[in-house]
Order: sequence, then structure tokens, then C-alpha cells
Amino acid sequence: MKEVLVLRDLECIKAIAHPRRIDILQTFDKSPLSAKQLSQLLDEPHAKINYHIKTLYKVGILELVEEKIKSGIVEKYYYPKAKNIVVGKKVLNFSLHTEEEQKELSISKFENMSELFYNAAEEERLLDESVIEYNNVNLTQSEINDLNNTIKLKLDEILKSREHTEMDEMFDIALLTIPISESESFNI
Repeated sequence: MKEVLVLRDLECIKAIAHPRRIDILQTFDKSPLSAKQLSQLLDEPHAKINYHIKTLYKVGILELVEEKIKSGIVEKYYYPKAKNIVVGKKVLNFSLHTEEEQKELSISKFENMSELFYNAAEEERLLDESVIEYNNVNLTQSEINDLNNTIKLKLDEILKSREHTEMDEMFDIALLTIPISESESFNI
């Protein structure tokens, strides 16, 4: 099993973005599982689990590790290809995708970020500074682009100016801009 699998195309990202498929991947522990075992563990119909497994296998997220014949039926055992699955940066270049794919990818990125945030909160790992700023502001698209570029440049400057140490913690950093209507506006 690899340590990290980098997803580099939209088909892989779409395959893993389904909540039930994430449940399937999280169910694996230290040994391969069959569709039958997964359906029992997740309390889902065998046919549904088998469909999701085939999708994950097709894009290379799961691998077939063993086949056993039980009562004349071939039972296939699968296991994730890697301990960690990440999205490659090239895939996140929105200029490469259609508008519909951009929307789906944005939703997927937000769901990932939300999941990480909730996990950190549940594990009491959030810092007082975890949400650094939250503002309702009026900006043009050009100003949003400038803000994003400024943050990217500053982050690059920080990362290039020092050596990585064992004391460093890993953080996900996101600038999220959401257009809102006047009726949705509120302040924290």
C-alpha cells in the first residue's frame, strides 16, 4: 500500500466525492474486504456497495487484492491503494474545466475543508485563531482576485524564506469568497 495517492483527473475526484464512497474507504482497517462484508458493516444493500466499489476500482482508488471461491461464488476482496488520498494541484486549475465541472469541484473542495474543520473541532485541535477573519464586504471580482494573489504571494514568501522543521504543524489554509444577497447578510 502506498502512503499517498494523488488524484489528478476529474473522474477520480468525482468518484471519491460521493459520501457513501468515503464511508467505504473509511471502513477499511488493516485487511481487505469484500462487497458482502462492506454491505454488512455499512448496513447497505450489497448491490449498492458493489456499484460504489466498482466505481472506486475503475478509477484506481481501490485495488483487487484477492479472489476466493465460496460455495461456487467468486468473492473479490478489495483494499485502498493508499493510506492517504489527495487532490493534485493541476486538477484545481479551474481554467482547465467546464463551468459545470468548476461548480462540482468547488463544492467538493468546500466539503473536504468542512470535514477537516469539523474533525479538528471534535478532536479539540482548533486554535482560537483557526477562523482568522470573517467579514461581509463589498468587493469587485478584480479586488477578490488581488486579495487571493496577495495571500498566495505572502504564503510563498513565508515558505521560501525558512527551512521546514519537525516542530512545524500541517495546516489547510483557505480563502473562501461566497457571493451573498442582502437578505442573507449577517455579521458575527
